[in-house]
Amino acid sequence: MRKTSVASPSVRLGKAELVVTALILGGAAASTMAALPVFRFGVWRDGEPTVIAVFALGAMAWLWGGYLYSRHNLANTPLTVTACLLFAVWCSFTSLFAPFPILSFLGSPQLGEGPALFFCLSGLMLLIWSSRQRRLAMRAPLISAIFMILYAAVANRLSEDSDFSLFGFEDYVGVFAILLPALLYCLSKEFALPPRGCHVVVLIGYGLAVLLSLDGNNQGAAMALVLSASIWAVMTLLFARGKLLWQRVAIWGAMVAVVMIPLCIMVGLWALGQNIDIHQEASLPELYPRLYSMVSRALMLKLTAYAFGDGGPWTYLLGNGFGHSLFYIQNYLPFSGQSFLYPNWDVFYRDFVHTHSIPYEVLLSGGIIALALYLIVFVLWIYEAAAEHRAIVIATALGYMVVISIWFEFASFIPLLALVIGATLQNSDDPGRRWGLLVWPRGAWMGGVLIGFVLSGSAVWLYWQNRGLDRTVFMASAKPLNSLALPDDGARGDISLQRALLDGCRPLAGQDSNDVISISAAQIEWCNGLLLQARREIDSHPNSALVLAYLVLADEFANSAADAPPVSRDIQKVLSDNWGDVAEHLIVVAPHRVDVLVTYFSYLADADVPEGTRQQGVRILSAFARQYPENPIVLWFNGQQKLNDQSRQHVFDGLTEMIDSIEKHHLERYIGLPDDMLAKLKKVRAELAVGG
Repeated sequence: MRKTSVASPSVRLGKAELVVTALILGGAAASTMAALPVFRFGVWRDGEPTVIAVFALGAMAWLWGGYLYSRHNLANTPLTVTACLLFAVWCSFTSLFAPFPILSFLGSPQLGEGPALFFCLSGLMLLIWSSRQRRLAMRAPLISAIFMILYAAVANRLSEDSDFSLFGFEDYVGVFAILLPALLYCLSKEFALPPRGCHVVVLIGYGLAVLLSLDGNNQGAAMALVLSASIWAVMTLLFARGKLLWQRVAIWGAMVAVVMIPLCIMVGLWALGQNIDIHQEASLPELYPRLYSMVSRALMLKLTAYAFGDGGPWTYLLGNGFGHSLFYIQNYLPFSGQSFLYPNWDVFYRDFVHTHSIPYEVLLSGGIIALALYLIVFVLWIYEAAAEHRAIVIATALGYMVVISIWFEFASFIPLLALVIGATLQNSDDPGRRWGLLVWPRGAWMGGVLIGFVLSGSAVWLYWQNRGLDRTVFMASAKPLNSLALPDDGARGDISLQRALLDGCRPLAGQDSNDVISISAAQIEWCNGLLLQARREIDSHPNSALVLAYLVLADEFANSAADAPPVSRDIQKVLSDNWGDVAEHLIVVAPHRVDVLVTYFSYLADADVPEGTRQQGVRILSAFARQYPENPIVLWFNGQQKLNDQSRQHVFDGLTEMIDSIEKHHLERYIGLPDDMLAKLKKVRAELAVGG
C-alpha cells in the first residue's frame, strides 16, 4: 500500500459499457421487487428470491467491474472498498470453522447475511465508484432505488394476498427509509441542483422518510431519522461556515461515534437481557407493549451469547458461524424464562432466523475481528467522503448505525447501501490526498471472475435447494414425490428442511375429523416425503434443526385430538415408531431442550408401551440425569421412575426430586400441575418418613 490519490477514473466509458453498468446497478437497486408474489419460491417465500437476486447481480458487478478495471487500466481502489473486501475475506475464513461452513458463507436463507453478501456489497461499491462520474450510470440506479422504496411503502398498505405485495410484515420500510434522504441528495447532485436546492431535497427526503417509517409502524427508525436530520443540519452549517479545526473535530467525532453507537446499544441490550425474562401468564407477557420489541431483542442476544460459552475461547475470535442464529435461539430457549405451557415465542417461525441486530450478528457469527472490520468500513467511509458530501455521509452513517443495531436488513438493502457509499466517496476534484490501494488491473479482472463465479454458483445452488423444498412447486407438479427427489440440506444444517418439515406436517396434526375432506392426498404425500427425508438426514448427520423439528412434530401429533382423522393417526404412528431413536440424539445436539421430551417421557408410562421402547426411554432419561441432574423435567420424571422401586429410600428420594423440581426449579414452566400437587407430594413424603 502506498499513499496515492483515490480518484474516480478519468477514462471515458463507451455507451455500451454505460448501458450495461446502468442495467446492473439499476437491477440491483430494485432487487427488492424479487419479493413480489410472481417471483416467490422456497420455504421463506419472499426472502429467498431477494437473496438469490442480489447474489446474481453481485456476481455481475464483480465480473463487469473486473472487466472495466482491466479494459481501462484502472489502478486505484478506495480504502472503504478495500476494507469491505477484507471483511468479506475474513468472514469467509471464519466460516471454515463454523458448524456448517456452507451455511455460514451463504448466510441465512431469509436474509443472506454472510460473506457472500459482503462480497456483493464490495463489488457493487467498486462498480459504482468506478463509474460514478457518468450520469447515465448513476441516475438509473438512483431513480430505481428511490422508486423501490416508495413502492415498498405503497405495497405496505396492500393485503398479503395481493399480487403486488412484498414482504409479510410492514416495519421493514423504516430500515429502507433511512437511506432515502441520501439517495435523493445524490440524485439532486446528478442533476446539478444548487446547494440550496439540494438542502430542500434533503429536508423533503427526511420528512418523507419519517412518515414512511411511522406508516410502517417502525417508531425506532423514525426516531433515528429525526436524529440523522438534526446531525445533517448541524454538519451542513459547520462545513459551510465553521472553522477548519471544528470541521476536523466533527469528522473525527463522527468516526468515533459510528463505532460507539452500535457498541453502546449492544451493551445496553445485553444488560437488559440479563434482568428481564419472558415469563407470561395466560399466554400474554407481563411487559409493557412498547418495551416488548426491545426486550425480545435483548433476550435474543442473551440466548445466542451462550454459544460463546459452549464454543470455547476461540469463538470470540472466529465466531460461531453466519446463519446459525436460529439454531442458538432454539437450543438455548429454556434460558429465556418463557413459559412452555403458554409460549410467547415460536422459535420455529421466521422472525428468529436472526438476532435483529446486524453489529451483534457480525460479532456472534464472525468474532471480534469481523466486527472491527465491519465498523472500519463505515469509519473509512466518513474519512474518505468527498468534501461536499460529508454532512449527508455523517448523518446517514450515524442514523444507519442506530437502525441496524436494533433491526435487521434484507439482502436487497445492500445494493442501496453500496449505491450511497460509492456515490459519496471522494472524486478527482477533491483537494488533498487520501490513502488508497493500488491494484493490478489484470489481477482485478481475475479476482472479479473468481468472485463472480462463486457468487453466481451460489445463486444457482440456492435456487435449486430452495425450489426443491417448495411445497407449492410439488403441489403444482402433479408428479409423485419420488420423481422429485428432495435435496439434501445437510450442508446448511437443514435450516430450510426444518422449516419445510414443520410447515408441511404441522397443519395435519390439528385437523378435526370434520375437516378431513380438506386434506389433500398431495399434502399427505408431501408430509410423508419430508419425514422420510428427515429420518435419512438424522441417521446420516444428526443436528439440532431436524432433531428438534422431529420431536416437536411427534409431540404435537401425540397430543392431537382423539377424533383426529385417520391420516393424522397414520403420521402419528410413523413419528412414534422412531420417537426414541430420534430422542437419543437430543442430548448431543440440543441438550438444553429436554422440554420437547415431556410428552415422550409421559408416553412411556402408558401400559401399552412395549418393554423395549420403555427401556430405551429409561436410558435416555438416565443420560440426561447424569449430565443435567438439576433440570426440573429430568428431576420430575426421574423421581417418578424411583416411585416404582421396592426400596423405601429410593421412593423417598424420588418424592424429594419431584418436590425440588417444583419448589426450586419452576417445573410449572414446562408441565401443567394441579395447585395442590406440591402439598400432596410433601404429605406423602412426610407419611413415608414417619412410617420409616
